[in-house]
Amino acid sequence: MNTDKQMPAGSENSLPCESAPILEEDEWRRAKPIDADKKDKCFAWLYLLVGYGFVYTFTSMNFGRHLAFFTIAYAAVVLAYIFQKGKRPGRESWFWLAIMLSMGVPYAFWSAMPFLQVPVLIVCAAYWTLIISGSLLEKDKTSQWILFDGWNALLRVPFGNFGCGFQIIAGIHGDGDEDMDDEEICEKSRKKDIRYIFLGIVMAVPILLIVLPLLSSADEGFQRMLQSSGVYIQEHFLYNLARMILALPVAAYLFGSIYGGIHKRNTDNIDKESLRETSRAVRIVPNTAITTAMLIVCAIYLLFIGLQGKYLFSAFAGIRPENFTYAEYARRGFFELCQTAALNLVLLLGANTFSRKGKEGSAVLRWLNVLLSVLTLLLILTAMSKMVLYIAAFGFTIKRVLTMVFMIWMAVVFTLAIVHQWKKFPVVRICVITGAVLYCTLCILPVEHMMDAYNQKYSPKQTAEEIIY
Repeated sequence: MNTDKQMPAGSENSLPCESAPILEEDEWRRAKPIDADKKDKCFAWLYLLVGYGFVYTFTSMNFGRHLAFFTIAYAAVVLAYIFQKGKRPGRESWFWLAIMLSMGVPYAFWSAMPFLQVPVLIVCAAYWTLIISGSLLEKDKTSQWILFDGWNALLRVPFGNFGCGFQIIAGIHGDGDEDMDDEEICEKSRKKDIRYIFLGIVMAVPILLIVLPLLSSADEGFQRMLQSSGVYIQEHFLYNLARMILALPVAAYLFGSIYGGIHKRNTDNIDKESLRETSRAVRIVPNTAITTAMLIVCAIYLLFIGLQGKYLFSAFAGIRPENFTYAEYARRGFFELCQTAALNLVLLLGANTFSRKGKEGSAVLRWLNVLLSVLTLLLILTAMSKMVLYIAAFGFTIKRVLTMVFMIWMAVVFTLAIVHQWKKFPVVRICVITGAVLYCTLCILPVEHMMDAYNQKYSPKQTAEEIIY
């Protein structure tokens, strides 16, 4: 009996953990050819300019305006590619397009968080590229698998299709000559000759950069002829040549992202059904153990709030403890919030992920989820009251505005967690969209001008100690 014969993919006796990687590798090798038409080739060339524009933006002096222009140009190129390929963007892709433009365009005029805004813009652009091509795990909408979608958008899809653009430009993408007539073969040969001429020009450039200075030093007339152009070559051409070299991998990355999304190439390496199966498989902890641990944690929080009630809730009455300055009082409240809220969020996720029955099968776990969320909301409200007291005394700064917005988002997250105990809805999707809207509000509004106007009108002059935070 031949024991090496492969079992069918849907066989009940097949072992997913052993066979899935082999089948996935076979599919990657055999079922994922580079399929390209004239439109793909046109945009492969166009993305060389897009890559150069990206490098030029990040190496130019007027970075803010160039970033705004590049954001608009990138959106236009992606939309043109999508429509030229006959795709119809989903409704949520327009929302993320607006989010991306709201981050990039205002950067030309102002930015409340310049060091954070640019990397978040890059992540958003990668995510929008994948969602507009309908290649998310839930096709064209944000889901609970957003971390895996982010992995695909930033790494798997662009790097999995990294060389596709160059192969399409070079004409080596799986189209054989056996189905071509003589005229088509001759036409393909002429195209190859043109590419080889272009390659020869590129190869001659570094040689000329060495030979021309030697010839100019050997002949005075030739030197005078090249004197004016030599300055330009030295100061500008080499700089642009370096930009063009750096633009090649950038173009390969950007084109790989949109090409992979459109052609569904290396976008299905993560299967949501497998993720669901894994999430069911990790439900191994008995509910009694989970609820006991959560009950102990909630009891500790209740004891802490009872003992520290005067300190925690004094800001609601507008009273600052005598041993604290306004800065120390607000700062301690914020970092207490960050640590406890992060811990409580991890605890909620862990308890409901590993619980054997889950909240659907345990009313006790459901009510403990509510209790822990309410206690976290109480800490959030006390921290916000401290920050309001701080702002009323010394006015706004960028850090104080960011702190308030972050606490508002955290309050929304735990409020949704409470509602989710009885009503099923895409809580992760709503949390992500809410965070994106709040973040873009900070990008769109001239926060610094608004702060200055408020501080001049309502707040006294701040001390150096208070300006730090």
